[in-house]
Amino acid sequence: MSFSSDVKKELSNVKPEKSCCALSELCGLYASMASLNLLGRGQVNVQFSSESLAVCRRAYTLLSQALHIAAQIHYVSSARFGGKRKCVLTLGPIQSPVLLCALGMMEKNENGSVSLKSTTPRLPLTRGCCMRAFLRGMLLGGGTMTNPEQGYHLEIAFRDEESRVMLAKCMQRLGLPIRISARREHSYLYLKQSDQIVTLLTALGAHTSVMHIEDLRVRRQVLGTVNRAMNCDSANLQKQMNASSQQLEAIRQLIREDRLSTLPPSLQQIAMARLNAPDATLEQLGQSLDPPLGKSGVNHRIRRLMSYFDDSHLSGGIPHD
Repeated sequence: MSFSSDVKKELSNVKPEKSCCALSELCGLYASMASLNLLGRGQVNVQFSSESLAVCRRAYTLLSQALHIAAQIHYVSSARFGGKRKCVLTLGPIQSPVLLCALGMMEKNENGSVSLKSTTPRLPLTRGCCMRAFLRGMLLGGGTMTNPEQGYHLEIAFRDEESRVMLAKCMQRLGLPIRISARREHSYLYLKQSDQIVTLLTALGAHTSVMHIEDLRVRRQVLGTVNRAMNCDSANLQKQMNASSQQLEAIRQLIREDRLSTLPPSLQQIAMARLNAPDATLEQLGQSLDPPLGKSGVNHRIRRLMSYFDDSHLSGGIPHD
């Protein structure tokens, strides 16, 4: 099961905060996964379809609890997409007007009949809880999310301008940016930052999914810190090895030229210490001397030794203590 499916399964079990939230979530589900079919003579039916059984179960439950209507359930398999099976909820000509009137898409006439006034939901979303419920419905019906182990990307599809406006309004209420892309004749509102995705999922009630994302973020941060420290240590070690190699070559050259004995005792002492411990650090070299010498003192002597080696090939000069 994909991470996107896990998120939807978790959201499908979130209890609506208030009675108004159930209708707002139904509004989001309708806008993202429902179709309106005109049957003639003023009759219509509505169908909700999804590959996710959890999402269809959620739509069925909300229809039953909020509007007291029961949808007919059947499954459709498509040979075009590898035999994937879709769950379809159908509301007949009697139940459909109940839903459409609740969503502001139908209105009752004076003679008791109903007439269609809009093909998109007209539900006012004025409360924060209703906006969150609407977003949850839109994500359940038309949202997808990349596995956070591979990257951060969440998108919600919308089918018309009215849905885009409602989506943007709800996202702005949460302080989230409005980014839109189009792909294969479909439009999407998307988020690319992990903290933005966490903010959205937290508001919608997917706390287990949020904990999973946060755990991955912490692990990545720790791993990044460790890698940087290892790279720094590796660079420092390589620098130390290069310096030690240069020092050893200089000391051996001085010995071959019989110049080492002409150096001051302090430089002869540090030169022999380096020959005896080629891989030692400055601190370790200092501790091997008698009397012991600090890191800065060892560094000073080695710099004088290397300076003498460089100068001796030009002038033959001998340093003094």
